[in-house]
Amino acid sequence: MAELDTGVDVFVRDCVYFQHPKLGLSKGVIVKFFQVDSCKEVYCEIDTLVDFNRFAQIVPDTEAYIPEHVNIIFDMIAIPISSVHAICEKPAEVIKWDELAHSFIRLSHEDSCNYLKPNHLKTKAAGRKVVMLPLILFTDDLSGNKSKKWHKFESWYLMLAGLPRHENAKPENIHFVSCTDLMDVLDMTECVAQQLQQLELDGLIVYDSFYKETVLVIAPLLCVICDNPRASQLLNHLGGSAKKFCRFCMADRDTTPCSVCEERTRDISLQQIQEIQSQRTEKAKSDKSTEVGLRDVPNSLLHILADLFKSIPVEVLHTMLLGACKYFLSHVMPTLSKEHKQQVLARISAFNMSGFSVKIHGNVCRHYKSFVGRDYKAWAQMAIFILHPYLSSGQKRVLLSLSKVFHMAYCSHFEPSQDEQLRHICKEYVDNCMAHMPELVHKQKTHYLLHLVDCMLDYGPSSAFSAERCGSGLRELYNTNAVQHFFNSVPMKLLNKTKTIYQPGCGRKASKNVVLFGTVKIDTQDLSSVTFSQLLTMDPPFQIVGLDFDDARQQSVVQCRAVVSHNNELIHAGDYVKFYAPVNEFMYGQLLTTVQLTSSGATLCFVRGFEAMALADGTSLLNEFDCPLFSLSRTILSVDSSNILGAVSFVHECDATYGPEPRNTLYLSLSMD
Repeated sequence: MAELDTGVDVFVRDCVYFQHPKLGLSKGVIVKFFQVDSCKEVYCEIDTLVDFNRFAQIVPDTEAYIPEHVNIIFDMIAIPISSVHAICEKPAEVIKWDELAHSFIRLSHEDSCNYLKPNHLKTKAAGRKVVMLPLILFTDDLSGNKSKKWHKFESWYLMLAGLPRHENAKPENIHFVSCTDLMDVLDMTECVAQQLQQLELDGLIVYDSFYKETVLVIAPLLCVICDNPRASQLLNHLGGSAKKFCRFCMADRDTTPCSVCEERTRDISLQQIQEIQSQRTEKAKSDKSTEVGLRDVPNSLLHILADLFKSIPVEVLHTMLLGACKYFLSHVMPTLSKEHKQQVLARISAFNMSGFSVKIHGNVCRHYKSFVGRDYKAWAQMAIFILHPYLSSGQKRVLLSLSKVFHMAYCSHFEPSQDEQLRHICKEYVDNCMAHMPELVHKQKTHYLLHLVDCMLDYGPSSAFSAERCGSGLRELYNTNAVQHFFNSVPMKLLNKTKTIYQPGCGRKASKNVVLFGTVKIDTQDLSSVTFSQLLTMDPPFQIVGLDFDDARQQSVVQCRAVVSHNNELIHAGDYVKFYAPVNEFMYGQLLTTVQLTSSGATLCFVRGFEAMALADGTSLLNEFDCPLFSLSRTILSVDSSNILGAVSFVHECDATYGPEPRNTLYLSLSMD
């Protein structure tokens, strides 16, 4: 179904007037609708219908005579829906013209009736508007006790695929379907599958408050979001321990773990399940099951219209964070010496985590196995800066290629024309694992990264079909009052001047061979918690830009504890931020303090800017990871609070070759969370 420019809904098998590229205004029957990659416009395939008089003008040497009430299916063309003008009456009878044989093909009475009968959805709509409402199902097991280990509940939830991503994660937009602790997930699928079929084939007539009338809602299944074990259950797949360990293709764990093999589809899988059933002995059935990687159990979901083998995408939380990132950390940590582990902890303590929603604390070297997804998400973005001195060349290649996959998996947008480049990124990571960490290649989650690009092409960036989003929506989110209470009660983040902060690579040794930098100070004056009055009376050589001193001294101000950024983060004094300055466009700096002018109510943020370091010829100075280098400037900018875009993370650079003041040199890390 599609909507014309006039607001009229058209369906498959509707007869319409359209603009033919050669014949001009013509009549035809819509066969199907489709979209072209990288094009937002809807296209349709149309069988062009002509009467005999017009046909005789197009093909003048035709000897046969066709009655006037019969229309001829002349050709099929694909045109944009904008070329369709209106719906018209269908002919009483049709025949086909075969261009190759140069003859007519008469349709049987049954075929002719099926071709001309109206679409069943149009019949049910009976003139009402038709609304398409694609659905996303989320299924997981929940725990019925506080330990999260016992009393398992199987649960299903439903979301509307057409909502914006930030709306989809809200609890009010996640709808409960079913939950039980008395049966297996496959036992619940019969009722779920029956209702999915009804929603897609027949639809529901409901009242629409926007149109203020009843409409027909058609709700096809777009995809099912779940973890990998649950996906195997829903597809009758044997799982990650099987010889054919991939649910997307026929890849073999032992012989072809690094390759994408023959694609699995519903029709092929149902045929393979029938072959398992046809075996005469239990051993033969087991052997056949191992050969194809499927099990023979009743499953109603395999008979719905959607092909679940193409509708359960690779889920990045369990495949990327709890898969590839966890595998790498588990491989590297046991190889570090006690001294190196102490230095790793020192580097983590010195890492500025302003740009991360989750901070890495505690003894990472000991407790990394108990990390959850959000911990691995933060760790994956800082690992290259923390671990690089202790990695072999092969491990560095694996980690760098993993960082590229991570960036791709959490991108906000991409172009479909980049598919080969994205596939190369995933293949490069798997090949590096084969060369330097071969034990990782035989894991199911490593292989699934080879299918990630196909899922992104089908459903968009992977954040749109991540269990992170679904899981967060099931927890209580902040409402407006809660955010305001949090903002008003949170204390200002002040640096403890007496606390020793460890910093990597500065050349000085402390006890227990831990590298340190000393207390955190910027130049000779600590500005991380400066007050507004101190800011106005500050001695040169600091230069404050964007503030009229005489006017500011006469105004009363209220010093704020924090400021909410453009992306709704709470930013404290001392955090590193990305902000917009009208003179220099986007800039980076350190938030010093925030004040609100009582006269106008305007909120001003004072930010110490960072200067991008460059060579004499103007070329930007980069470190070994191709990250731009910055130095702390002597300029403080007055920035409106609405121009604070969000927190970013910087890493201290201690290499003295970068400049005369290496302790004031930083480089931007890989992420802005």
